[in-house]
Amino acid sequence: MDKPSKRDAHRGLLEVLTDRGLTEYGSVIEASMVHEALGIEHPQVAPKAVYDRLAMQELAAIDYCRGVLISHGKYLQGTATGYRVLLPSENKGQVDAYMGSADRKLSRALKLSRNTPGDAASHDQTEARIVMKQSFRRSYEKPATQAQT
Repeated sequence: MDKPSKRDAHRGLLEVLTDRGLTEYGSVIEASMVHEALGIEHPQVAPKAVYDRLAMQELAAIDYCRGVLISHGKYLQGTATGYRVLLPSENKGQVDAYMGSADRKLSRALKLSRNTPGDAASHDQTEARIVMKQSFRRSYEKPATQAQT
């Protein structure tokens, strides 16, 4: 029998989580259950590359599940013992973290663009696009801040 594809394994994990009711808000998912669903067995002794490969398999499957859950307004967060679906009241913290990360990346992009030598820099309005994204982000944040006051 053929080994299932990575995408099938990822979908399989999501199906297991859904069937067990573990995609609902506040659900706690033990890492051992994820490993079992993915068929991951950690050897007692192995080269670091083996452990890295197993960790990447788990992270890829969790990332797939996280992406699907985000489209349903749910966030799958890593914990010390596995994962947890955040409560709706906790999602704002994750939204803020995503936006902060985006701000830092936009700032780095602008700095790199402005400091690239003129002959190597492209003239495709990159800086203008970055500044527009930053402005849009700030205008998006203001109404949310005002609503809290």
